[in-house]
Amino acid sequence: MGIPMNARKANQLAGKGDEIEHQATERLPAEDWSATDSPRKAIQSVEIGVRVLRALMDCPRDGAHLREVAEKSGLSRSQAHRYLLAFVNTGVVEQNVQNGRYALGAFSVRIGMAALARVEPVRIAGDNLASVLEDLQTTGLLAVWGNYGPSVIRWIDGGLPLFTSLHVGSVLPLQASSTGILYLTHCSRTLTQPVIEQERASGLVVSDDELERQIVQARELGYATTQGTVVPGLSALSVPVLDSGNRLVATMSVLSRVQDKHFYSKPKIEKIRSAALAASRAIGWQG
Repeated sequence: MGIPMNARKANQLAGKGDEIEHQATERLPAEDWSATDSPRKAIQSVEIGVRVLRALMDCPRDGAHLREVAEKSGLSRSQAHRYLLAFVNTGVVEQNVQNGRYALGAFSVRIGMAALARVEPVRIAGDNLASVLEDLQTTGLLAVWGNYGPSVIRWIDGGLPLFTSLHVGSVLPLQASSTGILYLTHCSRTLTQPVIEQERASGLVVSDDELERQIVQARELGYATTQGTVVPGLSALSVPVLDSGNRLVATMSVLSRVQDKHFYSKPKIEKIRSAALAASRAIGWQG
């Protein structure tokens, strides 16, 4: 039996409604706005999805419940749930099966790190780090400040095989890593104190006096070191990369095994520091 004309027409109208719902107003580049007011077709569902991701960007480190995501993105719970489900299925978002909270997933980390790696100062720092690691035949990492603290943006295998849980996207502890000490040295407490408090609430506690001692030492030496405090058996020496405003852009860390006690010799330390200084000067640092 054929569909009655009025039902067929209703279906066609519904289809058009769906199409309109998934198209956003068209926008041309700013320089072309004066030439025409006609909108450019865009996919509205993608734009709404970005609102959901922005809501997750602003959530605490342990994620957000569905109702929180819905409120922050201006959607109903059912709408937010559909977007979250699609993002979970593609790895953009992950859900904690124990508490039901949603957070940005592994693929989001890869997207963010890939975008950051294209920023010129970060690229310059990464190139200089890769060069010194090849010279020293060891492994290292580049870190920048992320939403939850110092985050690994690049991991470079330079010839020394290391067994570690660290990887691109890992967040390094402020109080227990050489990278963290550099951020405490060069950044304001307004930025770092909330992360310190979160770490202490989770059980990682280093006294203010000890932190101050390490900060003073890092300022005097121009670098910071740790031995086995982040990953057992792994030592690190980190150096800062600064911009024209003397702001910390990134940290370069050179890794070794704890048992290699003489790895960080004075000549090697000078090579590592020189690589960071070269990167800093290349992006405008005048020190």
